[in-house]
Amino acid sequence: MHFQQSNDLPYVGVDFGGTTIAAGLVRGGEIIALHTVPTRRERSPEAILDTIVEAVREVADGSAPGGVGIGVPCPSGPGVDRLTMIENLPAMEGYPFRPLAEKRLELPVVLENDAKCMVMGEYRSGALQGCRHGVCVTLGTGLGCGVIIDGRIYRGAGSYSGEIWNIPYGECGTLEESVSIAALKCLVRELTGEETEPHELFTRFQSGDPAAAKVFGRYGERVGRVMVMLLSVLDPDRIALGGGLSRAFDAFRGSMRSVVETTWGVSGADRIVPAELSDRAAVLGAAEAARIGTGG
Repeated sequence: MHFQQSNDLPYVGVDFGGTTIAAGLVRGGEIIALHTVPTRRERSPEAILDTIVEAVREVADGSAPGGVGIGVPCPSGPGVDRLTMIENLPAMEGYPFRPLAEKRLELPVVLENDAKCMVMGEYRSGALQGCRHGVCVTLGTGLGCGVIIDGRIYRGAGSYSGEIWNIPYGECGTLEESVSIAALKCLVRELTGEETEPHELFTRFQSGDPAAAKVFGRYGERVGRVMVMLLSVLDPDRIALGGGLSRAFDAFRGSMRSVVETTWGVSGADRIVPAELSDRAAVLGAAEAARIGTGG
């Protein structure tokens, strides 16, 4: 998949995450309308699909988009109809998402892994511009990873490339369970005995709270180990960190860099940067996936 300049026909990109659903109308690589709603993942698959359909209609607002790309938190790609290995939304497992969405919207629908959507967006318009080889990692409800090699999305034999979340990892169980939002909350409980949300913890860090700094220090060490894995296996020009927890990048940057520098030196640590487009990256990448998938 090479990336080209989009034509003037708009496309809708949807970032379907475990916490929020963001839909954007994209024309020429720019988001011209954006609508975000809570996922409320405890609901039925039909109710979640209703929300996505309503969000797409909201941003389309009577226009005639060429298609809809939906970034999903599980392995996916061209030709995929059903959601599988969707750990953060287990009610959606096996759900025939693409054909049902296409029927409801009366538009071509393309599914793509959400981290691959993010890496497309950052490669085209964000932190990975100018890279030949790039990686995006999403830190949030889950752990996602998208890879570009020689300017192309790398999918692997079955579109499972980048599915690093389920790599066995020490006492934590899996790599995802070491760096997810739930993992950070667990660290807060272990180190402080408190129940604190990540955004509250970051506010405390910014105000100079030593307990918050300690928690983020430990969390950064874990993120650093993930970065060492990716640098060692893929040797990318740059790794961009996105997802909700990346907003606290400054809080865990130091301890993350320390772990990376031990193996890769300062030059390796310098390759790791915050993503630039925030939630917009996956929306832009999903719209690009729709454009390419529909031959636009």
